[in-house]
Amino acid sequence: MSKTSDNILKHLKERRQKQKAILAMRWRCAQGGLEFEQLDTFYRAIRPYLCVAQFFGIMPLSNILSRDPQDVKFKVRSFGLGVTGLFLLLGGIKTLIGANVLFNAGLNAKNMVGLVFLIVGMVNWLNFVGFARSWSHIMLPWSSLDILMLFPPYKRCKRSLRSKVNVIILSVGVLAVGDHMLYYASGYCSYSMHVWQCYSNQSQITFDIYLKKEFSDIMFLLPLNIFSMCYGFWLNGAFTFLWNFMDIFIMITSIGLAQRFQQFAERVGSLEGRHVPDALWYDIRRDHIRLCELTSLVDASMSNIVFVSCANNVYVICNQALAIFTKLRHPINYVYFWYSLIFLLARTSLVFMTASKVHDASLLPLKSLYLVPSGDWTQEVQRFADQLTSEFVGLSGYRLYYLTRKSLFGMLATLVTYELMLLQMDAKSHKGLRCA
Repeated sequence: MSKTSDNILKHLKERRQKQKAILAMRWRCAQGGLEFEQLDTFYRAIRPYLCVAQFFGIMPLSNILSRDPQDVKFKVRSFGLGVTGLFLLLGGIKTLIGANVLFNAGLNAKNMVGLVFLIVGMVNWLNFVGFARSWSHIMLPWSSLDILMLFPPYKRCKRSLRSKVNVIILSVGVLAVGDHMLYYASGYCSYSMHVWQCYSNQSQITFDIYLKKEFSDIMFLLPLNIFSMCYGFWLNGAFTFLWNFMDIFIMITSIGLAQRFQQFAERVGSLEGRHVPDALWYDIRRDHIRLCELTSLVDASMSNIVFVSCANNVYVICNQALAIFTKLRHPINYVYFWYSLIFLLARTSLVFMTASKVHDASLLPLKSLYLVPSGDWTQEVQRFADQLTSEFVGLSGYRLYYLTRKSLFGMLATLVTYELMLLQMDAKSHKGLRCA
C-alpha cells in the first residue's frame, strides 16, 4: 500500500514539475526573447513578408524587424507611413490623370477596368493603414494565444504554420509574376499590330514606343527616358503587388486562425471516453472564448479589406471573361486573358476555401461533445455546446456575407449575372476596330 502511495506521490510530483517548466517557458516566451522566436507563431510566419510589403507602402509599422511583437507599433511619425504617403501621392496623381484621359475619350465596359484597378489600389492602401493602426490590439492577444497553444495540453500540428504560409505566398506570388509579365507581352503585341495595320509608314515598333503609350499618364508629366520608364514599371508593379497582397493577406490570416481552432478541436477530441471534471470544461470553454474574441477582433479590422477584395475580384473576373467572349485578335491575347482568368478564379476560390476553414474548424469540437454520455452531461458542458452553436465564427465583409463555401457558389452566380450585363453594355458600345 505504501509503495502505491509513493508511486502516486512521485507521479504527482513529476506532473507538477512539468507544469512549472511549461509555465516558466511560457513566461520567457511572453517576454519576447529567443524562446519566442523559436515558436511557430503567426507573427514569426508573416514577419518576412510584412518587411517586403513595406517597400510598397503596405502595413506601415515601425520596428517590424523586432522579434518581439510588443515592439511593433503603428506610429504617425515613422518611415513606413512616409513610404505609404509617397505611394498615395504618386498613385493619386496617376489615378487623376488616368481618369481625366478616360472621361475625355469616353468610358465603356472595357476601358474603365484600368481606372477601377487604380481606385481600388488607393482604397486598399488606406485600408491597410487602418489595419496597421489596430495591429497592437490584434497581434498581442494573438501572440499570447499562440504561446498558450504551442505547449501542452495542446498538441502541435504536423505541418508548421510557417510552412503553410510560405507555400501559399510563394505559389500565388510566382503565378502573379507570370500574369504581370504576360500583361506587358500581350499589350506590346496588340499595340504593335494595331500600329502596323493603321500606320503603314511605321516599319518597326520598339518597346519604348509601346511604353510611351502604356505609361501615357506618366509621360503627361515626365519626358520619355530611362528614369520615367523605370518609374512607370515601379508604380504599376506596386499597384499589382497590392492587388495580389490583399488576397494573400486574407488567406494567411485565415490559415493562422484555422490552425489554432484545429488544435483546440484536437484537445477536446482527446478527452473522448474520459470522465472530464467541470473545472477542466471551464478551462476549455475559456480558451474557446479567447479564440472567438481574437477572430472577432480580426474580422472587425479586416472586414473592409475582405469586402473590397471580393467586389474587385468579381469585377475583374467579369472583365477578363468579357475580353475572351468578344473576339481577340492575336494568340498572345488568348494566352494572357485565359491565364489571367484562370489565375483570378483560382485565387478567389482559394480565398474563400482557406477562410471557410476557420468556421469549419470552429465547429469540430461539437462532434466530441455529442459523444459525452448523458451521465457526464453537466451544466458546464451545456454552456460549452451553446457557446459553439450560438455565434458564427469566421471572416466577413462588414458582416454582409461570410467567407464560406456557400458564399463562393453565391458569388459564382453573381458572376454569371454581371457578365451578361457587361456583354450587353459592350455590345452597345462596340464600334469595331478604329485607327486613332
